Amino acid sequence: MKKGAKAVVIVIVIVAVVVAAAAVFVVLPRLLPESPLAKMLPRPPAAARRGPARGPAQPPQGQFAVPVAVVAASSGPARETLLLYGSVFARKEVGIFSSVAGKVKELRVQAGDEVARDQVLAVIDRAQAGLKFADAEVTSTIGGVVKSVLAEVGATVSPAAPLFQIVDVESVEVAVNVPEKRIGRIREGLPAEISVISYPSRVFRGTVSRLNPALDPVSRTLEARIRVDNLAHALKPGMFAEARILLRQEQQIVRIPLAALVDKQEAQVVFVVQDDRAREVAVKTAFLQEDTAAVESGVNAGDRVVVVGQRNLNDGDEVTVVEEKE
Repeated sequence: MKKGAKAVVIVIVIVAVVVAAAAVFVVLPRLLPESPLAKMLPRPPAAARRGPARGPAQPPQGQFAVPVAVVAASSGPARETLLLYGSVFARKEVGIFSSVAGKVKELRVQAGDEVARDQVLAVIDRAQAGLKFADAEVTSTIGGVVKSVLAEVGATVSPAAPLFQIVDVESVEVAVNVPEKRIGRIREGLPAEISVISYPSRVFRGTVSRLNPALDPVSRTLEARIRVDNLAHALKPGMFAEARILLRQEQQIVRIPLAALVDKQEAQVVFVVQDDRAREVAVKTAFLQEDTAAVESGVNAGDRVVVVGQRNLNDGDEVTVVEEKE
């Protein structure tokens, strides 16, 4: 046999062997599905094994329950306050002048002393160029505390310059600036609570006594003065003060966490859990105070309102309560 013929025969044999092997891999798994070779080969998709679909797929039974945390609405007293910051001022502060020119002969008080009205504060020597005059006395025009002494013994004084500053601290005023959008809620006579860092555990009670007739054109705020009795002189002019003006007080009202409120279009709603489902309820809030909302309608005391997970809820969704917060 020639070499060319031998090569052709070899090629034919190789092709036959490949075809036979392919047949074994394709046909044998169908004939013997449990054979070792069939288990080694990849299996067709389940849909292909079952054949053509005979109808639409059925949805899984039941609905996914949304995990939520809830808080029981409570009922009790609540207050709406406006927190502002300001400074303490003496309600009265006057300068005391000498009525004559001369030299200070005697000073009878010093800064911090309490003085009464008409009390002598200083004596002025009126002598001039060999002329003798009776000494003149400088007296206080109000009762209060000596804020500052502005002269020294031997100094020349005249009626043009004050010798003392006297402040009346029996009652003081706290000046605060009310934002323009809150001016409509402020009026004279509203009660207020005053705190200062010098007495962190003490609360001083006062009343809004007067309102400035015009706004500050730069800050767009209105100055309000809160009068506080200060018989013990604990409040000092110049102190930084925190003022809480009481705008509204309710003895009994439903309260829920502020986090429960969800804004939807132009209304606010909360989700109440009833029979393992979330029920969307429109609420009317009376006021907000820190992290609590006082509610006038829509929620009753004891209702379990959703505070975590409420953003993903729709009315009627099935829920799973995973935490009940206090």
